[in-house]
Amino acid sequence: MFLRSRGLYARGALLLGGVAVLGCGAVAGAVADAGVGAGPVAVPVADADAVADAGVDAGAVGDPACATNGCLRAVKFIGRFSRAVLATYVDRDVAIENGYDIYIARYATDGRESTATITIPQELTGAPPVAGFHIVGNNHGTIGLDDPCAPSATVLGAGHAGLFGARGFIGVAVDYPGLGTPGLHPYLVSRVEGTSALDALRAARELARGLGVATSGRFAMAGLSQGGHATLAAAALHASYAPDLDVRAFGATAPAAVWEAHWSPGVWVSGPHISMHAMLIYAWSKFYSWPTSATLWTPAMAARIDDLMTTLCLWSPTGGATLLNSFPEDPADVFDPAFLAAYRYRVWGVYGFVHDAFETNAVRAFTQSAPIRIYQGTADTTVMQSLTDQLVAALRLGGMVIDYQVVPGGTHLTTAFGVLARKDLRTDESIAWLRARLAAMP
Repeated sequence: MFLRSRGLYARGALLLGGVAVLGCGAVAGAVADAGVGAGPVAVPVADADAVADAGVDAGAVGDPACATNGCLRAVKFIGRFSRAVLATYVDRDVAIENGYDIYIARYATDGRESTATITIPQELTGAPPVAGFHIVGNNHGTIGLDDPCAPSATVLGAGHAGLFGARGFIGVAVDYPGLGTPGLHPYLVSRVEGTSALDALRAARELARGLGVATSGRFAMAGLSQGGHATLAAAALHASYAPDLDVRAFGATAPAAVWEAHWSPGVWVSGPHISMHAMLIYAWSKFYSWPTSATLWTPAMAARIDDLMTTLCLWSPTGGATLLNSFPEDPADVFDPAFLAAYRYRVWGVYGFVHDAFETNAVRAFTQSAPIRIYQGTADTTVMQSLTDQLVAALRLGGMVIDYQVVPGGTHLTTAFGVLARKDLRTDESIAWLRARLAAMP
């Protein structure tokens, strides 16, 4: 089914994306740049009358057989949410400029399929922009590998899209392929993330066109953690993969660099972060079809790994089992001893295919097509400042112009590019930066 019930809908209502900090281990450096995302702690529910179908025929938009990148295969209208309704679920200091309609879209992307949450501004305080609405993507952080973790079936997707949808933009929150669509999510695979994020912008453009909503033809993209990795991957692919998109800015907060040297130290120490190392190795082993003779797991883990990785996420809206609270924390209980030693010391031997995957997906300098700003909180213990310092230095050394903003006291989930319900330390500034880039003359 296109949309699967996970007990997180209430008569089709989606709103803002409440969040909970996921403590990922207290050992400095152990988490590396795995990029934990945020999960909802509550499901705000509007009255049924408030989310009744506003007369929008979303079913008329989309072709289930389409194959062009970014084309819409199906659309579901979730509801119309007024500014007054939204205001009851956000922090007091969150500025909401308008209400919005929420849609879930399924679209084609680079030979795969993905879904995204799209918010279309409504109930504007002034006239719609003469040139049409800008479209802004907000890419989420790590949440899991399979359908139970798909953000578009939860308030999390609406919270990410709503960050921009409630501020005069068309907001887009991509799920990435495999989350709510066929197959396993290729976690931290640069091309899959980047193309699906770019195609989500195309899908939003097509939806707006089908609904008769004017757009400016200008786009921007942002993301946190894994979403930062996806955003930088999209920036690297932009000129070659999506030259039809006039993307004016790319913003990232604490982006996962996927450097082997960042990940290797994390596997030395026990902690809940071991589940993310397992996610990475499991997802890559499936995506790249690593040799079946390669022993990656202990015998006990080999018997459980498929079930764990396809049913558990990093968060649970009901407080149930998650990868962080139910996965073994001792790496010796997870990885085969020979593989663990190879991973720990980066002497790969017969596991050289893992090194190749790191090399393929690590963020490296590229020819940029638009301004790039990176935010980093000084109190981030998931993607530590030292790691992002190294990444920015390497990108600059490669000739890139990076606007690097270090935010005192910012944690992984309180710096920028989060969800609508919460005001991060740099929410207003980061949105103003994107708005200025979008408004700039060519």
